Amino acid sequence: MTLDGLAALYALLATGIGFLVLVYSGRYLPLHLEHKGRPESEGTRFYGFMLLFMGAMVGLAMAQDLILVFVFWDLTAIASYYLIGYDRHDLDSRASALMALLVTGVTAVLLLIGALLLYATYGTYSVPELAGLTRPGSLLNVAGLLIAVAALAKSAQVPLHFWLPRAMAAPTPVSAYLHSAAMVAAGVLLLGRVYPLLQKSAFLLDVLLVVGLVSIAFGVCVLSSV
Repeated sequence: MTLDGLAALYALLATGIGFLVLVYSGRYLPLHLEHKGRPESEGTRFYGFMLLFMGAMVGLAMAQDLILVFVFWDLTAIASYYLIGYDRHDLDSRASALMALLVTGVTAVLLLIGALLLYATYGTYSVPELAGLTRPGSLLNVAGLLIAVAALAKSAQVPLHFWLPRAMAAPTPVSAYLHSAAMVAAGVLLLGRVYPLLQKSAFLLDVLLVVGLVSIAFGVCVLSSV
């Protein structure tokens, strides 16, 4: 765990915006619960999962070990599942939460497989150590691609973008924090953390470039049709 520049940037993002969202929630949540006919005591669960997500994001930002990255990655997925499905009596909220969990959870397994492939060859999960040991080749291409797919799914890049619009069924503070600021940024954070590995493969850089350009084009088409 290291508080380097990248970690400090994303930890500040997670805690700074998170704090503002929590302040907003103090006024929003009682009205939301009243509108849904639910007791105010259920606000405890909301704040608990928001703080769990915030802590997991800070841990993810500081993690320098791929197994720790995987653990915090899954913690964000679990917390987001309960936050998206906070209105559990609403079938749409529950379905949206399950979709988000499946997409981000299944692709998290790819992250773990990629980490295991690198460990089997180089004997370490440490990202700084791997940066010095890895060499261009098929192993790096496969392991890097698996890790990149997990990151792209979390950040809702095409073609793994479909879960994000559905996730907006969550209460407003959840959408403002997770889907506009923190959760989708986790994918970018992961790419930034493993970039010293990815940059050694022209194939991986080309894949990321293509996915980025397609996602931009898709976003422009969606916006122009609204």
